[in-house]
Amino acid sequence: MAKTRALDKLKEKTADLKPTVFTQQVYIKENLIVLPELRNLIPALQQEEFQQLESNLLAHGIKDPLTIWETTSSTVAAGLSADSPSHELLSGLNTANKVYVLIDGHNRYDLASAHQLDYRINIVDFEDLEKVRDYMIDFQLGRRNLTPEQASYLRGLRYNKLKEGNRSDRINVAQQLAEEYNVSTRTIKRDADYAKGVDSLSPGLKNEVLAGKAKLPKTAAKVLSRDKPGKPIESLEELNNFLEKQPRSLPGLDDLHEQSENSKDEESRHMDVLIKDAVQEELSKGKDPVGGKAPSMVEATQALRIDLKALVEKDLSQKEVLYEIINKAKSLLERMD
Repeated sequence: MAKTRALDKLKEKTADLKPTVFTQQVYIKENLIVLPELRNLIPALQQEEFQQLESNLLAHGIKDPLTIWETTSSTVAAGLSADSPSHELLSGLNTANKVYVLIDGHNRYDLASAHQLDYRINIVDFEDLEKVRDYMIDFQLGRRNLTPEQASYLRGLRYNKLKEGNRSDRINVAQQLAEEYNVSTRTIKRDADYAKGVDSLSPGLKNEVLAGKAKLPKTAAKVLSRDKPGKPIESLEELNNFLEKQPRSLPGLDDLHEQSENSKDEESRHMDVLIKDAVQEELSKGKDPVGGKAPSMVEATQALRIDLKALVEKDLSQKEVLYEIINKAKSLLERMD
């Protein structure tokens, strides 16, 4: 009986003590929130990369701490779109209480949860969700193992978010980012269309594109950014079917140069779509061509395709070759006027 009274007294004396660092970290880990919006900013690992990371962590433990944003649920909610599924993660939480959001170490967190591995945490403070996004994008762009597709996508995301918050055009966002990342303003603007196009793909296809295993030409990404599909594109075949229904003009010099840097087979299919759309546009004007007989759609498309493909296969590092491509396309179109 005396022991019970002594224990009660001990509880009374320790009830007002602040929690230890250990118990606080345990609480944070047990209540950690993973926002899909932030996780999607992290380029997905390929299967072999994920397996290698898993082997390393199982053998040596998790050495690098996970970075966690300490904030409130109301601050997080203010930065989410109205239809974001992340609102469900915040439902029922007291808006004044602290919440903890994972911002770096998503793959390590998945493996720690799967294998009950311990890890250290690093708590950081940000003003709002927008600042967190900027931090994550810059942090990813600082890594050396990004594919060109991942770098283009992340720069494009950064541009689109900054442009959205700069509606008065008080800041030249393209120039600012071009100087920051040591690229041209034209590259930044192409990156913006590319990011929008990539976000029109299903998660599986998006991961393949960003990993460099499937090609999304910049011309196709530009079409996707302007003529958004009704649902995420699931495959390259579905992408080509979508592009065939979108009227487009012939690509300019920049787009043709982009095509030379991608897969020949994949690009030629997209080029066919662009050529056919350009020819269809000219034929729809209803003008009588020289000789009084308009070429059929098949004949006109075939002529353009043969001539332009031959030119594109030349050395595109020479500007005169690129001008020759454009001039040839114009002369072929003029024959139908």
